[in-house]
Parts: sequence; structure tokens; C-alpha cells
Amino acid sequence: MTASHRFARQLGMGLDGLAMLALSNLVLLATGGLSGLWLLRQVWRVARTAPATDDGGGWIVVLGVRLRRDQIRPDYALRLHRAAALYRASPDRRILLVGGYTGSRLSEAAHGRQFLIEAGLPAAHLFIEDRSLHTLDNLRQARQLLAEVREQPFTVVTNRYHLARSVAMATGLGLQSNPCAAEDRLRLNLPIVDRLLLETWYLHWYHMGRIWSRWTHNRHSLARIS
Repeated sequence: MTASHRFARQLGMGLDGLAMLALSNLVLLATGGLSGLWLLRQVWRVARTAPATDDGGGWIVVLGVRLRRDQIRPDYALRLHRAAALYRASPDRRILLVGGYTGSRLSEAAHGRQFLIEAGLPAAHLFIEDRSLHTLDNLRQARQLLAEVREQPFTVVTNRYHLARSVAMATGLGLQSNPCAAEDRLRLNLPIVDRLLLETWYLHWYHMGRIWSRWTHNRHSLARIS
């Protein structure tokens, strides 16, 4: 995904979100990057230690990945394979795939559902949400669709580099999420290091937005993130 595509994906957060982005970058500059380094440690720790399985209960929520030329990207395929493995270990479970239309005739979620059906999973256990365009929206829409996730833990499946932010946002929405990594273990290379740094930047943006919104009692912003 190019930098422009990454940024464009976040524009759905509105003017408040962009204002929080500016604040987040100012805080990074003011602290000489120390606030970011603290979060990078958290992103790295979660990416390295997150389990690649769960306790076998509750919904499985698979977060989407932007499609490329109407095709599932490798990172998304890893998430889908992991969700399939969790389902096969406990076939009474249900899977929610989240992700909207991002450069394709079909949504991310619809592509994911088709992928899992072709992998042998029953269509009756696969559900989709195809309106959300970014991680926070993925989780917010999941909360609206699945009454159970408000009261019971669910498993969120995503790539290791993405887990810290996903869990932080789920917690901010009042959800009890169990992280499950798409990959068996963290493999460090330049693209993964780039993703870890980018996730740290996104997570810093999210935390600064929460802190500022609470401090200023900005109800509009708080409604979007909690």
C-alpha cells in the first residue's frame, strides 16, 4: 500500500481526526520522539508475544485489508487462513469479516467471505460488514452488528504488526477482545519494520486524540472513538 493510499484511508475520520493528527505530530516533535518510542515498545511487544490461537469460544472477527486490483493481498490471506484454522478447531463458531469498498468491485469483507467458502467453510457461519474503511470503524461496526461482543470476549484476527492498535481501539470502544496473530511468529524484515513504525504513528495519533477529546470534553470526537 502506498503512503497516499494509507493516508487516504484515514480521511474518513473527518476534520476532528485530522486535527488530532496535527496534535499528535506536534507532541512527537515536542517530546523529541520519546512518546513514540514508548509506544513502539508496546507495538513490538504485542507483535512478538501475541498468540496464534485462542480458547476456542466466541465470535471470530477478521479485520480487513485494502484490496489490490480486486485481489486479496498476502497480509489479508494470512488473516483469513488463521480464521479458518480457528474455525476448524471449533466448528460451531461464527466469523465476522469487516471491511468496505477500497478499490474493488467487491468489498474487502465480501472477498474474504468468498475466500473462506472456497477454503471449505460453510457460508452459514460467515457474516460480513462492508461499510467500514479503517480499523476503528471496523471495530465500531462490529460492535453495532454483534450484540454479543458487548458482553462477551471475542477474538480479533489480524497481522502481528497491527495487533497493538487493534486491541487498544477495541478496549477504547468498551470491547473485550482476545488478540490472535495471523502469523505463527514475528519475522523481522524491512517491510515489517516499516509497518511497526507506521502502526506506532497511528497508535500515537489515536491516543493523543483520546486524551485531547476527554480533556476538552469534545462530545463529537468522543462519540467516534468510544
